[in-house]
Amino acid sequence: MKPNSKHYIIARILEFCIGVYFLVGALPKGMDIDKFAVQIAAYKVISAPNLLFYAAIFTLFVEVALGIALILGLRLKGLTILIMQAMIVVFSVLILYAWWRYGLEDCGCFPFFKMSPQVSLIKNIFLIGLGVYIVWVFHNKENGIKSGQYKVWTYGIAKFVVAVLLGTAAAAYAYQDIDWKVFDTPNSDGTQISFKQFDDLYLPEGYFNLGEGVYLVAIMSMTCDECMANVPRLNDLMLVPELPPLVALCYEDHPGDMELFRGYTEPAFPMHSLGDQAVLYYSLIGKDSFRLSLVNNGTAVKSWDGHVPEYTEILQNMSDLTVP
Repeated sequence: MKPNSKHYIIARILEFCIGVYFLVGALPKGMDIDKFAVQIAAYKVISAPNLLFYAAIFTLFVEVALGIALILGLRLKGLTILIMQAMIVVFSVLILYAWWRYGLEDCGCFPFFKMSPQVSLIKNIFLIGLGVYIVWVFHNKENGIKSGQYKVWTYGIAKFVVAVLLGTAAAAYAYQDIDWKVFDTPNSDGTQISFKQFDDLYLPEGYFNLGEGVYLVAIMSMTCDECMANVPRLNDLMLVPELPPLVALCYEDHPGDMELFRGYTEPAFPMHSLGDQAVLYYSLIGKDSFRLSLVNNGTAVKSWDGHVPEYTEILQNMSDLTVP
């Protein structure tokens, strides 16, 4: 086979199209890195909030750099396709794990529309097959397309630099768009996020200052099934007069999600919207999408992840508080 053979032309077109696919999938992630971090969190492999965003940024860099490399035809003796195949295999394993373990519904591979695990896995198998074909065409001993036979080192280095620079630029853009100050821990022990930032909440149910006094604070996402399932238990806590006021801090992926959540679950407690501030939401929760915290003067002294405890357990923790 020669550079102008049918197999060569087909392989080059496929290589270019796969590169465009990676770019089209990566750029929306860079434009809304918060939402991409939310999609990564759905896999429940990474729980630390700041690590979620580092993982999102690294994935963005790899996808952009890889997409550019494929578009430019940077093959590195098959290494580019090998990296692509390895990335697809890793993603497929993660999708299978999250699908089987947690019922993952959207793999987050393509931000323009929801892609189920089944569709994503079929797509990944197809991409792996195309990658094998591309490697066979460009690195078959009979095709004469060996880098050692051509003086292409200068072009190869230039392509590599362009791919890395554009990948870095996309990652840098996403990085500066993240409000990293949210992850600062002002408390002396360095282990708790302060709730003092919620010191001026005017809600229909009244005025609340989470920076002073004792509160129960529920942190939840408005599209989270786990959060919806915990609403009846939270409503039950409202019937216990010995407990402190309960306020929910609510992450909305889209405007209006909180109102839909209200309609589905009928919460009896005050709810404050965090908007779409994913960084803030993930700085407040733990390994689960739902967290209930006992807050004393802006500091969470006890938290329960994924469930609402019995009111007696909450009262026991309250008895240990020293309220000035």
